[in-house]
This record gives sequence, C-alpha cells and structure tokens, in this order.
Amino acid sequence: MSRRVAVSTGVKMKKVRTEMPEITAAMVMGLREKTGAAMMLCKEALKATDGDADEATVYIRKKMGGKIAGATDRNASEGVIAVVVVDSKDAAIVELNSETDFVARSEDFKSLARELADHVARTKVATLEGVLAGESLAEVGKTVQARLEDVYTKLREKIVFKRFELIASDSLGVLAGYVHVPANDKIGVLVELEAASAEAAASEAAAAFGKELAMQIAASKPRFATREEVPAKVLEQERDIAATTARADGKPDAAIEKIVEGRVRKFYEETVLLDQPWLREPKKSVATILKENGVSLRKYVRYTVGDQVAGVETSGAIKETAE
Repeated sequence: MSRRVAVSTGVKMKKVRTEMPEITAAMVMGLREKTGAAMMLCKEALKATDGDADEATVYIRKKMGGKIAGATDRNASEGVIAVVVVDSKDAAIVELNSETDFVARSEDFKSLARELADHVARTKVATLEGVLAGESLAEVGKTVQARLEDVYTKLREKIVFKRFELIASDSLGVLAGYVHVPANDKIGVLVELEAASAEAAASEAAAAFGKELAMQIAASKPRFATREEVPAKVLEQERDIAATTARADGKPDAAIEKIVEGRVRKFYEETVLLDQPWLREPKKSVATILKENGVSLRKYVRYTVGDQVAGVETSGAIKETAE
C-alpha cells in the first residue's frame, strides 16, 4: 500500500478564512474613538483584520505613518439646544453636544437636534436609552442610534446626545418654547402654563404669552419657580451673609433685621421666577403678569449648553457616564 509523504517547501500556507465576521457600526465607531482615524479607514482596517480591533489599530498606524490621534480625550463641550412643540400638547427640549462650535453651527447638526426633540415629543419615550433604541421617525428602518451615527460619520466629530425633557400636557395646558438664536442656540426654554379653559388654552394669545415668558426665563435665569422651592439652607445663608455684611459696615443692631429682610426680598426678585420683575413692565412682577393674562405657571425647563448635569452621554455607539 502506497504512502503519501508530506514534503516541506519552506513556504507557509495562508490560513483559509471560512467566514468573514460582520463588521458592525459599533465596531467602526469604537475604532474611530480609539484612533481618531476617518470612518472609512476604520471600516477598511476592520475588514482587513477580520474585525480584530488591536490588529486594526496597527493597520491604521501603518497607513497613517505610525501616528494616530485618540478621540476619547476630546470633550464635546459645544452644542445646541432644540425645542419642539407638537400639536400644542406635547413638547420636548434637548441638548446635543459637539466638540467644536463650527460643527454646532452647521445645519446638519442643528437639524439633528430638532429631529431628536421632535422624536421625543411624538414618541413620549422616557429614557435616553429608549430613545436611541427606537425606530427613527425621520428615516424608516433605522434606529435613532443609527441616525446619530450617520451624522457622526458625515461630520467626523464626536456627538453627544446629553439630555432631554418631555412635557405631555392636557386640554388646559399651554406649551411654548424658545431658543435664543443670538446665543447660537445655546440657551433654550420650555414652558407649561395652565389656562382657565380649553378654549383659552388653544388661543393664539396664550401661545404668544407663553413664548414671551420663555424669553423672559432665557434672559433672567431664575433658579427657582416659586419661593417654596428655595431650600431653607440657601435662604438661611442669604440671611447670614446680609447680617454679617451689615455688622461689618457698622449698622446698628436695630437696623439689621430690616436690612436682612430687604436683602431676602432682593434675593427673591433675582432668583425666583414669580418674584422677578416682568422685563417689559419692570414695575410688575411675573406673578402679576400671569394673573393679568389669566394663566398660572405649571412648569418650566431652562437648558444652557455646558450645564453640569449627571446622566448618560452617547457619542455615536459609545456610551459614557457624565461627570
């Protein structure tokens, strides 16, 4: 019986690849975050290395002459605020961040922010993760996450869907939004009022007044809606500062109490929305103007790009914990 003899030729045979692994968008985005390389190069590298991230990094270094710029240390501290009101009864405000103001000013980026706000208002999803996993209303067949990745790929810059708030109102509710365009869309306000009747709530006058109030909030930056919201510790601190300052100025003890109460009133006027002077008629308070217009305040939300808030950030397919 004949026997076959294996003869070594000194040449290594290439390993036969039986199946090409799927290169997902998440893999490409992860490599992009790690290396800072262009999306197409990251995809090319992953395909060439069967999806091995470490080998793909080496591949990219060779292509880029040994130099890679990590993207993970770049902060997405710029961005815009978007506010959308749907059918007068559902509304959302969102903050979308970018690395540079140049990208934040682009219409692609602003359009994405408005798209996200519209999606939240219409779907009423309560969590950021839920929004990202849901099907995009702007492009059927894609998730919201995929839509972010599309814009990320086009702009080639880190995008962070930082936060949002949804208000679903009722027949007596009046919703109004405002984005301060002169500040490059970096300040936005969403307001919910309550009217005396459904007819009044649906009126153009109520909507116009709501927008006026939103503009006031954007400009005056109230910290609290009512006096009741002011923490006792904060109020006590203001009293202590006023009393200490008065004594340091040599004021008599008999006058200190009045000075302290005056300072507290001033504190309310500066920080409490209902106590603030109405900007168009400074002799009247916001509370007075609300009463004159036949509405009451239910809620307001004011966002400024860069506010330090806790939550989950999402950059493309990469999730990070906000500090």
